[in-house]
Amino acid sequence: MTGKAGIKPEKRRYLVRIILAMALYLGSLFAAEVLIEDQGMTGWPAYLLAALPGLAFASIFWIFARLVVEERDEFFRLLYIRQMMVATGLTLTAAAVWGFLETYLPVDHIRAFWWPTIWCLGLGIGAIYNKLTLGTYGECA
Repeated sequence: MTGKAGIKPEKRRYLVRIILAMALYLGSLFAAEVLIEDQGMTGWPAYLLAALPGLAFASIFWIFARLVVEERDEFFRLLYIRQMMVATGLTLTAAAVWGFLETYLPVDHIRAFWWPTIWCLGLGIGAIYNKLTLGTYGECA
């Protein structure tokens, strides 16, 4: 069953949640840049504000998991789980390899906030993997 604009309700909820999470992420990131970096905010308010972009970004994992739980079509659920497995495998492998490179060789440090970003990129790679192996990447219809 589809609703407005032919989008299933669970997919619509997913999109609304992502939009809200990204709005919080961008807003808190901007606020942290201005208030902490430019204006020198310190103390517990600075710690709280500095943590907000990371918490907003972390909500992406919960949002994607909710999509899996709320999805009524078992095949789409399979596609989403495969995407998460590819994303998680790629991210953890990259983090482990880079961690050992940092331990034993003079390579640049990668800030931790890039690992969830790589996970999101891995979702896209997982969708491509689904398309190549199952013929679909989970079109929104």
